[in-house]
Amino acid sequence: MTTAAMTRPCRIAGLGLAALLMSGASALAQTTERDQWRSYGQNPGSTNFSPLTQITPDNVATLKRAWTFNYGGGTDDNGDRGLDYRWEVTPLIIDGVMYVSTPTNPAKPDLKSTVTALEPETGKVLWKYESPRNIHGRGLAYWPGEGDVGPRLFFATDQGYLMALDMKTGQVAAGFGQDGAIDAYEGVASETVGESRRDTWTIPNPASIYKNLVITGSRPGEAGPPGPRGDIRAWDARTGALVWSFHTVPQPGEANHETYTGDEWKDRSGANVWSTMTVDEANGIVFAPVGDLNGRAAGPELYSNSLLALDAATGELKWFKQITHKDLWDWDMPTPPVLVDFKAADGTTTPAIALTGKQSLLFVFDRLTGRPLHEVTEQPTPRSDDPNDQAWPTQPIPARPGPLARTTMTRDEIPNITPEQYAYCTTFWDQNNIKVTGLYGRPSLTTGTLSFPSTLGGPNWGGPSYSPQSGLFIVNVQNMGQYRAAGPAGAGFMPRPRGAAPAPGAGGAAAAPPAIVQSGFNYRVDANTVLPCTPTPWGELVAVDINKGEIVWRAPLGSTPGLGDAGAETGSRNLGGNIQTASGLAFIGASNDRQFRAFDTRTGRQLWSVELEASAHSTPITYLGKDGKQYVVVVGAGGTAVGSKHMSDTLNAFVLP
Repeated sequence: MTTAAMTRPCRIAGLGLAALLMSGASALAQTTERDQWRSYGQNPGSTNFSPLTQITPDNVATLKRAWTFNYGGGTDDNGDRGLDYRWEVTPLIIDGVMYVSTPTNPAKPDLKSTVTALEPETGKVLWKYESPRNIHGRGLAYWPGEGDVGPRLFFATDQGYLMALDMKTGQVAAGFGQDGAIDAYEGVASETVGESRRDTWTIPNPASIYKNLVITGSRPGEAGPPGPRGDIRAWDARTGALVWSFHTVPQPGEANHETYTGDEWKDRSGANVWSTMTVDEANGIVFAPVGDLNGRAAGPELYSNSLLALDAATGELKWFKQITHKDLWDWDMPTPPVLVDFKAADGTTTPAIALTGKQSLLFVFDRLTGRPLHEVTEQPTPRSDDPNDQAWPTQPIPARPGPLARTTMTRDEIPNITPEQYAYCTTFWDQNNIKVTGLYGRPSLTTGTLSFPSTLGGPNWGGPSYSPQSGLFIVNVQNMGQYRAAGPAGAGFMPRPRGAAPAPGAGGAAAAPPAIVQSGFNYRVDANTVLPCTPTPWGELVAVDINKGEIVWRAPLGSTPGLGDAGAETGSRNLGGNIQTASGLAFIGASNDRQFRAFDTRTGRQLWSVELEASAHSTPITYLGKDGKQYVVVVGAGGTAVGSKHMSDTLNAFVLP
């Protein structure tokens, strides 16, 4: 990374830089923090909650498109370009200016990855910084600066670099690392690993900010050992110097290192935070949701699949809770932990942290001690008939509110969407003698098994929302079972359904066209429409009363456009997050049908929807513009691995008439 490349001046459009800075100062005088969206989850606590009330359940149906912004990636129907090229960004609103990062496009070699500043009332480009490397992740992290160091935006790029952009100059931040960047890959790969895994290693989600620290996780790739460690690290926001590291696989001399046998700990990858960390600024704690370990170990695989509470200033472990012991299911922790206020029946309030993962269980802990606020018990794990099954004997199960997504089904619940689909699904069930193993179920040597949720969840990345007013925790889930043919349990998780032999039709059902290949417990109507054999709704939005530990409502999320009216409430696969407002609205895209929706948080009733250029696999934001209007904005770019093939480069803004 050369000095010349790293100090390329930003491209200014519309406003001169001096005029822009003056407009920013003016905006600061007109706006308050409640009107902004300064971090990925709206605030360090990841609540995705806005106190704005201009858009209400009574008027939301009149929302209209205010403006769109296209970054230049264009549209196509080629499907997922790969994790590092998806546009799943949550914009930031800081002092009356919108900031958004954009990726490159393998099909457009001249397209540069950028940090772009927009006028949030019009979508007009104010300035644009072109990065010499592709910007990864789902957005930016904002640090307000201190003393003689002005505000900065932090972002990660390919090859493992963490960069800082000076918001006053629109150029890389002088004094941060070398030419505004640090090599974050350095220090996590031993000599054995070397540069071999650099291309798969990155920081996939926005960093967390605590005082003058930039705290990062990583995505080391999913190959087995030897690989780079999944350390959690904190960097000095001024200089880029490493301040502390926490080893998610304990090293020799550290607590819980003895849970690994022999050299199992060496060059062990995974056990990383690829999701978003949450900061409790008042108590100085960063909460880290750690994913699963790459490759099996003999013991409980600490600290994989755990919620860690770390001292944000030092990285010292305060407490941890392992949510899944020895994860054989790929049930990692993709959703950010959320700061909540837990109000007990006796009137006392406890600062708490709420977390859910792909397995769809919701845990609520005392932030300071880790004490469960809804009882958690270790319950026996179902066993496979394979004597070599490595499942841990028990798993922690919270008493309330129970699983948020479906965990079982019967043959009678196979949906009858079309005659052909029903014939295929029932025949597949019978021919494979399917056994439903349910939550933490294990495969069988003799029968096909169906487990819930799948490796996609349940909840997946994007995140829940929490209203401190109502105490509602809202999260989107998928109700997709996962089929595995009879065979050894092995040491890994149940693979995604693929490669299964097609089952013949029954009851006179028409055969699928030769070009359509059926796979597993799903019926493919055509190249664009797949109907799971599991019961509808296949996607839901679920609201939980955090204090009571009760599910308040469920609402279908998504549709199946290829079915016309019959697909209106089937629900669909979904990836992305939701937000709540103080007026009682929840906004969410996420679903695979290109729709952006608003729900009444009191009832779960859908109040509004609009079709986007592509599905919004992202988390929306809302803010108050300098014109006094409340806007709702979402990236609708599609193209994730859940089957949304149409891709776009559009940022969408909506406002009341």
